[in-house]
Amino acid sequence: MRCGRCGHVYTRHYWTEAGLAEVFARTHAFQVAGGDPDQKRQVWKSVVANVVALVGGYRSVLRMDPVPTWLDVGCGDGALVMAAEEFGFRAVGVDARRQTVEILQGLGYRAVVADFVTGTIDEQPLVISMMDVLEHLPWPVEALERARTLLPPGGVLVVSLPNADSSSWRIMDKRQANPYWIEIEHHHNFTRGRLTQLLEDTGFDVVLYEIPYRYKAQMELYALRT
Repeated sequence: MRCGRCGHVYTRHYWTEAGLAEVFARTHAFQVAGGDPDQKRQVWKSVVANVVALVGGYRSVLRMDPVPTWLDVGCGDGALVMAAEEFGFRAVGVDARRQTVEILQGLGYRAVVADFVTGTIDEQPLVISMMDVLEHLPWPVEALERARTLLPPGGVLVVSLPNADSSSWRIMDKRQANPYWIEIEHHHNFTRGRLTQLLEDTGFDVVLYEIPYRYKAQMELYALRT
């Protein structure tokens, strides 16, 4: 479906609870810890470094009392949790897949099985990351509103997902080879402009845009809680 007012693309239908249980029962290899840990440290270091700069620099992070908490929603293989902790944050992963969480816990990292929007979140984070999460949610505004209630003023929200207005997206469309049109777990195709507006509407000030290379057509936005 395409919104006639803003042009946003979304699915008409969404998963039932039974459907989600079926999806989550099949955990992909890239959603659990493993692979080359040093390569993953390199992949995620720029994200953590950008956040560190936004909260006042590395010395500031080290001097915070208590240690600042970083909540990674949809933590997947836990590589960002590991990188954030290495930089001095108290990192906590949140994921709906139990296997993902248990493996991360087994490596000595903090992680909980929870629905970020409706579940109990006991943490008081300074940073929340949603890497490749919003496009999977039928109602992404609810997740952004939850993030706003958890973050203090000036707290950092990091969001990444495919950019439906990027050059690579347009070229894949032109070639009729865009894998995102058949991604069954995606409910939304965001453009940079639409995501920026959504963040501003829910109480965030977007301060940085990045183009990472973790997968095709990706964008990364950094926003401060107003």
